[in-house]
Amino acid sequence: MLGQFKRLLFICSISMLGVFSQSGNAQQQVALFEQFKVTDEWSEKQLLATQLLSTQLSNQQQVAIYSGLAERAFELSNYPQALHYYQLLEQHSTFENLPELHFRAIKMQGVVQYFQGLLQQAIIDYSRALNLAVRLKSPLKQANLLSNIGLAYFNMHNMELALDHYQQAKALYEIDGSAQDKADILHNIAGIYIRLSSYDSALEIYREVLDVFQQLGDEEGIARSYGNMGVAYTESGQNQLALHYYQLALRYYQSVNDAYQLSVQHTNLANINLKIDELDAALYHAQAAQKYAQQIDNQSLRLASLHVLAKVQLVMGDIDIAEQNLQQSISLAKEYKDELRIKDGLGIEALLSAGAGDYKRAIHLHQQFVDYQRSITSEEVMKALNVFQSQFQSNQLNQEIKQLKQERSLQELKIEKRSQLTILLSIVLMLVLICAVVLYRRAIEKKAKAQLEQKVEQRTQELQYVAQELRAANQVKSQFLANISHEIRTPLTAILGQTDDLLHGLYQPQQLQTELLVIKKHSDHLKDLINDVLDISKIEANRLDLHVSEFDLVELVNDVYAMSSMQAKSKGLTLLLENHLGSSYWTKLDMIRVKQILINLLTNAIKFTEHGSVTLDINHTEQGVCFKVIDTGIGMNTEQIKNIFECFQQGDNTITRRFGGSGLGLSLSQQLAIMMGGYISVESEHGKGSEFIFNVPCKEYAPTLIATDNSKPAATKGLVGRVLLAEDHPDNRRLITRFLKSIGLEVISVSNGEQAVEQCLSEFPDVVLLDIQMPVMDGLSAFELLHKCGFNKPIFALTANAMSHEIDNYLAMGFTGYLSKPIEKEAFYQALAAHLSSTSTLPLANPDISDLVTSFIASFDDEIASLTQHLAAKDYIALQQDSHRILGAAQIFSLTDVANAAMCLDKSLLSQKHNPSSDADVKELVDDLIKQLSQQLT
Repeated sequence: MLGQFKRLLFICSISMLGVFSQSGNAQQQVALFEQFKVTDEWSEKQLLATQLLSTQLSNQQQVAIYSGLAERAFELSNYPQALHYYQLLEQHSTFENLPELHFRAIKMQGVVQYFQGLLQQAIIDYSRALNLAVRLKSPLKQANLLSNIGLAYFNMHNMELALDHYQQAKALYEIDGSAQDKADILHNIAGIYIRLSSYDSALEIYREVLDVFQQLGDEEGIARSYGNMGVAYTESGQNQLALHYYQLALRYYQSVNDAYQLSVQHTNLANINLKIDELDAALYHAQAAQKYAQQIDNQSLRLASLHVLAKVQLVMGDIDIAEQNLQQSISLAKEYKDELRIKDGLGIEALLSAGAGDYKRAIHLHQQFVDYQRSITSEEVMKALNVFQSQFQSNQLNQEIKQLKQERSLQELKIEKRSQLTILLSIVLMLVLICAVVLYRRAIEKKAKAQLEQKVEQRTQELQYVAQELRAANQVKSQFLANISHEIRTPLTAILGQTDDLLHGLYQPQQLQTELLVIKKHSDHLKDLINDVLDISKIEANRLDLHVSEFDLVELVNDVYAMSSMQAKSKGLTLLLENHLGSSYWTKLDMIRVKQILINLLTNAIKFTEHGSVTLDINHTEQGVCFKVIDTGIGMNTEQIKNIFECFQQGDNTITRRFGGSGLGLSLSQQLAIMMGGYISVESEHGKGSEFIFNVPCKEYAPTLIATDNSKPAATKGLVGRVLLAEDHPDNRRLITRFLKSIGLEVISVSNGEQAVEQCLSEFPDVVLLDIQMPVMDGLSAFELLHKCGFNKPIFALTANAMSHEIDNYLAMGFTGYLSKPIEKEAFYQALAAHLSSTSTLPLANPDISDLVTSFIASFDDEIASLTQHLAAKDYIALQQDSHRILGAAQIFSLTDVANAAMCLDKSLLSQKHNPSSDADVKELVDDLIKQLSQQLT
């Protein structure tokens, strides 16, 4: 009995020890697992994994260990170990229990194989993973694997299969991919273009992709783009650009210590330095590429680095070492079926043999190189034949499918008959539903009507507000036109005064040239103001753009002083100029606007001064220059000074009646001064005079422009070439032809667009001048037809329509430039000189056009008859062509009254489509034009 009790006690003790032992082992396992998770040191992680695997673990725990080891090995670029543990992870997981983990195990085997240069095995693993991605119903996973397979085929130089997989991936990314995904696949496709020698297309794609990566902040993507742009520039022969982009890529991969990409970029840099004969740099990069390839045990990269190292050593004369490296390269190329490097290796080996003096072996190797090239070509031909055979078989299969479809169509017809009854029932139900809807609509019709009335009222208020805005905009436009009209009168006064003196002989014969230059100077100023009026876009925007240029401020002041002297002299006033700036003061401002302001201030001072003097004082200030216009005129009181800078305001109504004017000059001057950063102030005492002070900020600059003597025609170089002139008006045509011939050009002149096209395609002139509005075929139609025919010589638009939006349209169509009528000889010359070669220096002459003016006036009888005939027939299209023809010639020959009357008629007829004029209005305009023509004849 005692023995049995002892035996029972022993058994219980053993059981209790087993329980306590199992509890201790479980606690130890948990501690080891936690330590395994946080440990990054590889040898320690392996040791902990071995200890854990030696204990009893569940399958889930084993999977976690193999997954951790595989991911850490991959992070450390320890690809053999990573492959081993990913294979174990695949073995211990199933798709049914752990689908995502099982999929990743297979996919990462392909990734590791790729980084080891085992491209064919990588494709096999990628394909296995692709099947699982289909089962997972994940388009993004499918697209990623298709892209990886394409990249592997790309590195195997199989462009056809690479492009096929890239396109499949791109289609999936377009639907479900992010901007990053779309940029990555475009990046890969660009590599195909490089291999197909389409370098420009590849670079264009890389630039677009690079913009996306930069916006996303993807530094790795940016580095890949730089590296591949380097490849494109290398293949296209732009070696310095290639070197630049390879170095940009290398800097990034050095910062992240990516051994794979470091080997790739060092190989690229070795090749490019070898091309540009930087042998030491090439040797350094080739050795660095080999070091990183060996570090990650990537045979494909090792093959590439050995290949370029052998070439560098061959060039440097290390024949024996080069041959050893080349043999290793060829051996690896054969092992991994790199056809291109096998072929290149044979060529380099032939060079090595020749360098060593073994010419017989060199010839033999060269023949192998040629035979190998032929075999590659033969394989490509066989592939093409196989594709053709597949297409033939596919056609047969399509015929069988077509027959099956026909049988299926018969079955569908039978089914359709059965469904007709169902359709009829559906129609009945639909009718019932429609009746219900009608009743419902009647119920809410009153409510809808009330809402509609409310909306109509709201819309009416909105339209009234819009109409008010339009009236305000029209008022702004009218105000602007009034401002400019006021400014036109000022230089016109000087022109008429000078002309009147010339007509009455109030000049010395030796001063004729000087007097004419004053008229020309004011005419140029008047032309600049008219150009502003024609700029409709500025009127609608209610702003003027400043055009800053470099000019001599003292010379400008002297010009303004000379312009105003005649007006002061005619009133018996003394006009004084006090210049404290010196003989010259070069600065950068809007010369036209400064001149406008000074003319306005001086003109007003002279106008409102009955006796005494007007003084223009110019002096330095800390910020720039100060102009003072001091007069001894009527002066102003405090109330008048408050309103002096308002639009349409003068001192009072009595001043307007006594002295005239619109009251716009000072308002416009103040606005222009403010736009230039300055201001105008005034000090005045009633009955004693006024002092206007114009301060403008500016700096003095050393002159960079060379002043020319305007009293003599500019010396220029003659031009050589053939110019085609298309102008419908004969006098205009003769005038422009005469000018072109005077500068040495051969001229082909035609009268319409159709003749212009014929002459361009038969004579091939160097430059073409096309009038826009011509009979038979206008200038725009002729331009489009010439472009369709492949004519690529410079073509200029030549027309009197100087509206800014029309000029923009001509340039947008593709015209080389724009030349206005009346012609500006210097602008003509500069435009033509940019496209034609020059000869010896000759004066830019002013050809005598008096005979052309006489001829033009002599044609007025015919023009009057044509206008009368077309008006009677109400042929407004022909009437507009008549007015445009007369307008262009009248502008060129400076017949202002005729040009103004023709312009009014031309604008009225051009606006017929949008704002039709009455027959009475058109008749009145035609009669006015005929009157001006008749006055010229008499």
